[in-house]
Amino acid sequence: MTTAMDLIQASLEELRVYSPGQTVRAADSARALWALNGMMDSWSNDTLACYAIMEQSGLLQPGVASYTVGTGGVFNVPRPLAVLTGMGAAYLQDTLGNNYPVEVVEQDVWNTIGNRTTTSQIPDTMFFDPQFPLAVVNVYPTPSIAYTLFWDSRLLLQEFPTLQTALSLPPGYQDAIQHNLTVRLKPYFKGAQLDPIIAELARETRAAVKRTNIKMSPATFDPEIVARAAGTYNIYRDGRGSGT
Repeated sequence: MTTAMDLIQASLEELRVYSPGQTVRAADSARALWALNGMMDSWSNDTLACYAIMEQSGLLQPGVASYTVGTGGVFNVPRPLAVLTGMGAAYLQDTLGNNYPVEVVEQDVWNTIGNRTTTSQIPDTMFFDPQFPLAVVNVYPTPSIAYTLFWDSRLLLQEFPTLQTALSLPPGYQDAIQHNLTVRLKPYFKGAQLDPIIAELARETRAAVKRTNIKMSPATFDPEIVARAAGTYNIYRDGRGSGT
């Protein structure tokens, strides 16, 4: 089980400010833990550094169209960094397990809704307002039945509250975190030596994680714009179509 202290120890040894097995001073480990959490916080804002999209949910209340989201909010779940948009990014579920699609829209689309006081049994539109510390989920029309709303979120990567906190991330992250922490810690330690090989490993391991996290999106088009296939111009026939 790899802990935050294991990552810090390895990084400081890579910088040659500590020898293998040498006990790290409390002040140095505290500074390194702060840097580690700062790095993880920064990576959370990199879409490709996040390994999964998490599904979150909250119970809608009849007559209520807006809900705070985050620790202590009406939807008491981790505050999302972002919510996926478009059709399929959210849905409603009734007590029988039936699902109903909800489209997640950006604010410019949300602002075009003329009368948001309209009510319905099944809201079909959601807007995520990323306020802080509590974000806000808005739905339209205002629900008249207590269905459960599900939406797809991008959440913070793991944080390390203490030196004993265990690493809990997919394969590949341990090396990427350790080598990149080495690079980040260099300015804090006088006499630290950053081997170019370690700097290259930091780039390579983070790039490998990001390649693994790429999510393929199918290309879409408006059928009104591309309604039918059209032949290309044929210079031999002075017209469209194939031939020689």
